[in-house]
Amino acid sequence: MILALLIGLLFLAGGVLIALMLYCYKHRDIALARPLGLLLLCAAFLPITHALNLMTETLWLKIFLLQIRFLAVPFLAVFQLIFILTYLRREEWIQGWKKVSLFIIPIMTVILAQTTWFHPLYRYDYWVDLSGPLPILNFTNGIGFQVHVAYSHILLIASLLLLIFVQPEIHAFYRRQRLLLLAALLLPLLCDLQYQLNLTPYPGLTLTPFALMFTGLVFVGATLRQGLLEVAPVARGKVIEEMSSPMLVIDARGRMTDMNTAAVRLLGTVHDDAIGSPADLVLAGHPSVLALAQGASGDNREIAIGEGLERQFFDVAVDDLRTGTGAVIGKLVLLQNITERKQAEEALKESEEKYRTIIENMQDLFYRTDLDGTITMISPSGVALAGYGSPEEMIGVTMQELYADPLERERFLVALRANGAVGGYPLVLKMKDGTLKHVTVNGHFFTDAEGSVRGVEGIIHDVTDLHLAEQALRQANRQLNLMSSITRHDILNQLTVLLGNLSFAQEEVSEGPLSGYLEKMSIAAGTIQRQIEFTRDYQDLGVRAPEWQRVSGAIRTAAAGGLPITDETDGLAIYADPMLVKVFANLMDNTIRHAESATRVHLRYRPEENGDLTLVWEDDGVGVPAGEKERIFDRGFGKNTGLGLFLIREILAITGITIAERGEPGEGARFEMRVPSRAFRFGSEAV
Repeated sequence: MILALLIGLLFLAGGVLIALMLYCYKHRDIALARPLGLLLLCAAFLPITHALNLMTETLWLKIFLLQIRFLAVPFLAVFQLIFILTYLRREEWIQGWKKVSLFIIPIMTVILAQTTWFHPLYRYDYWVDLSGPLPILNFTNGIGFQVHVAYSHILLIASLLLLIFVQPEIHAFYRRQRLLLLAALLLPLLCDLQYQLNLTPYPGLTLTPFALMFTGLVFVGATLRQGLLEVAPVARGKVIEEMSSPMLVIDARGRMTDMNTAAVRLLGTVHDDAIGSPADLVLAGHPSVLALAQGASGDNREIAIGEGLERQFFDVAVDDLRTGTGAVIGKLVLLQNITERKQAEEALKESEEKYRTIIENMQDLFYRTDLDGTITMISPSGVALAGYGSPEEMIGVTMQELYADPLERERFLVALRANGAVGGYPLVLKMKDGTLKHVTVNGHFFTDAEGSVRGVEGIIHDVTDLHLAEQALRQANRQLNLMSSITRHDILNQLTVLLGNLSFAQEEVSEGPLSGYLEKMSIAAGTIQRQIEFTRDYQDLGVRAPEWQRVSGAIRTAAAGGLPITDETDGLAIYADPMLVKVFANLMDNTIRHAESATRVHLRYRPEENGDLTLVWEDDGVGVPAGEKERIFDRGFGKNTGLGLFLIREILAITGITIAERGEPGEGARFEMRVPSRAFRFGSEAV
């Protein structure tokens, strides 16, 4: 009955320790939880292996369980010391090699314990005492075990002394924490000392494992009720010393009684020399600080210390230090470094000045509206453009009022929502006096700090003069085209008369030198007629603006009545001059004239690595000789007028499309048209 009770209590103690260790693991992001968790894990080995030891009478099994226990027990004292130093925020005392050295003896102890069968350095003469109610394992301790006991007790006692004497002037809350820790750690130490001195109530039975149950329960209370892991004391001196803000304390007699490390660095003095010296002597090199220190309490202001690149800005606060009765015993001077804030303010101010200068002097119109389209910001140039008296007069005006066509505002917003931004968007705006201005807009949605859209902002460029110049140019072109058309018509009429009379003359003179002259004249007149007719096509080149055109539609129109075409362009559209149909018509004419054996045409495309697209026209004729591949695009080269392929190249070049012949002679001609990435698209966006 007694044995079962003891075993049960030992397993309970181990369970409590393991549960608390798991709680520490769950909160391992807290610095104090890590050494405490390791301490509890090592402690749990003692009651659990002791319970198992009491459950058997077999000698070798008892020794084996003892070896398992000493895989962890030698590290108990080390982890307790680390835990206490972490709790006291004194981890720097055992950093680096100091911490490593703490583990040397425990590791050697583990090695000796695990090899106890082979030497008497740890324990020897093992035997089981079965004379009493408990099966007790007896042994003789070797020198190694005695060193372990002495070392462990030294560390345990040292950790308890640290807990008692380091930073005693703490708040009552932390004193309660310490009392709980002292009770939890002191009892197992006393029980172990009792065991080592053979003062236990039952020979060979240590009470330390049972004491650890009490330790675990106390830790549970300290964790749940006293916030052991969450709230640990911080040394007042440590806080002050690690403050980044300089701090000075001056007593009522004007002597420097304290200053932290930051103040020493700022003032360029020696701490020990400054303490006890007159404040006006210590601060002689910093009259602005001295003046505030000698002034009235609550006199807070900004000061600058240093020159040039070393110049720093501080927000200085001066407060009286008083006793519990209210008597002034000195002054506390705290300097908050605000150099980065001042630099940021200066940079912001400079940026605002630059921004304002750019806005005020830019020739284009900068504007900003809210989501309703109401103008909230406008540049001076915008005021002048719109015909208003001042920016204030335009603030509050809706953009809807400035559109010549109110529906254009909705179309502009649709484009903006679709792309997030627009560039070079053409608009016609109505000024205050009713005149119209042609403009282009680069605009986008702007957002607040949270990323929410707050409105639209952009730059408006006045292109009214350019628009008028374009209109004048178009008018001039129309007049020139009209004159050219009339002149061409008259020349063609005269050529018709000339060709007719040459034909009559050739019928009258069918032989002799004169017949040859007449033949040459007829050929020359025919060439002139074709060249004059070519000018009809060329005069339309570039007159109208380029537009998106489906390739398949242009092919059907241009190739009607020609060779069969296999069209694999699907929904491809390209941005080209309206004379694109003429391109494919001339290509078909070129195939029929020069590729006598051709039976079909294949039209396809392929994407390029740089984002461009190549449109391919190929036939199954004789192809183009290698020496003529470049020359066929020259004006006048060829068997007919020599103008068909030249016109194709000119039409495509208007929107940056190039053409080259890359077929293999004897296998058919292959014309490749390279379309820039911005000049083609597919699907629903094709037109």
